Amino acid sequence: MNQRSIVRSLTTSDGVLIAMNDGTVSWKPVDGRPKRTRLEGLPTVLLVLRGPMGAVDTAVIGCADGELHILTLPRLETVAKYTLASGGIRAVCLVSEGSMHFLVGTQSGAVWSLDERATERSRMVFSIDGPVSSLRLDGEWVHVRSGWVHHVRSWDGSHHNVTNTSEGFNVKRTKRLDRSYIIANTA
Repeated sequence: MNQRSIVRSLTTSDGVLIAMNDGTVSWKPVDGRPKRTRLEGLPTVLLVLRGPMGAVDTAVIGCADGELHILTLPRLETVAKYTLASGGIRAVCLVSEGSMHFLVGTQSGAVWSLDERATERSRMVFSIDGPVSSLRLDGEWVHVRSGWVHHVRSWDGSHHNVTNTSEGFNVKRTKRLDRSYIIANTA
């Protein structure tokens, strides 16, 4: 018997989006009937977007097989699908409100720009050493984290700053009981 388990969930004021380990995605709205669909890959990232009327109407789901699915809510119909050849998707960030333009970070450290309106729908913007943990946009700067390492890059790649944020922590050396020294009896 194969029991499903929840691997990702996202709660909003409009409902709950749940992704399970067998690829099943479920939308449970506050008002209305729940809906389910099934994806081929294991969901790794969830993002929902509000529409022009203020209600959540789009779900963006990244998978471990490198696919990004854009689904409508509440019906969970596929609007767009991107396939990236650089590992599982680890982070998704909306570039600008009112558009379907996303930045996507992968397991291999690649950062992709996915834009339905561009001539080249998916293009790799840059790559970092190590997997992408999170993405954030601040004006023209792209902030990428890979564990403790914080990368700040410009869109065109002309500026690059890398900071290891763990260097600021003091390591407190303590003697643990399980690592005590035993002094032999020399009498």
